Amino acid sequence: MTKGVSGVIAVDDGGYSTCVITKNCAESFPSVKGLYGERNLTSATGKYDYIVDYKGEKYVMGTLAKYDCELPIQMHTDSKQNDFFDLSVLVAIHQFGYLSNYLITSVPIKMHNEKEKEGRILRLKGSHTITVNGVTKTFSINDVKVAPESAVAYWIAEPNGKNRFLDIGSRTIGFATTINEFGDVRFIDSESGTIFGKGLEALGESYNKKALADYVCGRLSKMWRPEDKVFVLGGGALDIELLEYISRYFPNMEVINNPHMANAIGMYNLGRFVYNIS
Repeated sequence: MTKGVSGVIAVDDGGYSTCVITKNCAESFPSVKGLYGERNLTSATGKYDYIVDYKGEKYVMGTLAKYDCELPIQMHTDSKQNDFFDLSVLVAIHQFGYLSNYLITSVPIKMHNEKEKEGRILRLKGSHTITVNGVTKTFSINDVKVAPESAVAYWIAEPNGKNRFLDIGSRTIGFATTINEFGDVRFIDSESGTIFGKGLEALGESYNKKALADYVCGRLSKMWRPEDKVFVLGGGALDIELLEYISRYFPNMEVINNPHMANAIGMYNLGRFVYNIS
């Protein structure tokens, strides 16, 4: 765990990777998981190799599951109310969090409703005991805030005026619109949302860079204008060829620094503001 008893921890528990931000660390590990099963040669030697015992079940996670798991699980459900995402958060806190945690996590914009938020809070808030690589820790999650993915990237730099955010993830494509006029910040629901099943990993072998750019930007062009400022984030923002196709629709596009970690960074900044602690 991080040095210190209490603090804010942001966990962007994506389908492909789990990104973690505290005042002391910025980490990312594969979200893939699988049941431990019967094994003869398994050992956790890498930084993100995890053997996890939780509530009577044993799992492999992280790079260990990525490279050595017969039936690896990568979840593509709309809701994050399941063990897959719970474990991402709990292992992140076990490895990088505090004894007492103020958690910021997220759900897709389209799922950012009271039922989904309350469901995640009920599953995560409270005391947890979990064993990772033979080390058992008990910690508390004192409070949980559930942010909207993609839109939360606004809190990285809090840009003035009207801005768009395009979040190209593994499971989903998120898009968000914010307006900041003289400190009056608004998130524009009618020009924001989530496209499920079109993330890079969800598409798999069907992933075609031009086709994806045409599909997404064609839909966004009903609401967004070519002259709009568009900030791009997510793992897809690392694909230069994909970005070139997107820029044909939105030439004022700009890739956020460290786009893979952008949601987590925005969440952490928001958490520091909400809780007034680091």
